[in-house]
Amino acid sequence: MKKLLLTIAVVAALALTSCQGETDYKAKGAEMARQLNELCDKQDEQAVLALDKSISEEEAAIAASGDTAAIADFKEALKESKKRNVPYISALKVKNGAKKEEVMKQVQQQAMDGDIDMDALTAAANKMLEAEGEMKKGASKE
Repeated sequence: MKKLLLTIAVVAALALTSCQGETDYKAKGAEMARQLNELCDKQDEQAVLALDKSISEEEAAIAASGDTAAIADFKEALKESKKRNVPYISALKVKNGAKKEEVMKQVQQQAMDGDIDMDALTAAANKMLEAEGEMKKGASKE
């Protein structure tokens, strides 16, 4: 009887452990994309930057796990949202003190990875230049 209970406990433990690795990254990416769209529409700057950072950290964690299918699902779910919002996010980063060149490198990498298209890359560059110009105007008035 003890062996049977021990065997059942081991099987249950293995089943529970294997379920933890079964994260639906497509659904997680879709939820993050929905949140990103909402926050960008509301222009909640700090929340957008925090979510963008969370998305980058999640992508890095999935990539580090070596699960190529999971990273592909996650990125695909976020693709349209990133394409739509990368100009706004890039300008926010510049307004919040990030170097324009560093932000542009990140955007270029997204384009190289196929996460955004060239139109989004161009729009991001234009928005960053506008943000930089606004910051310079504000500084010269003081």
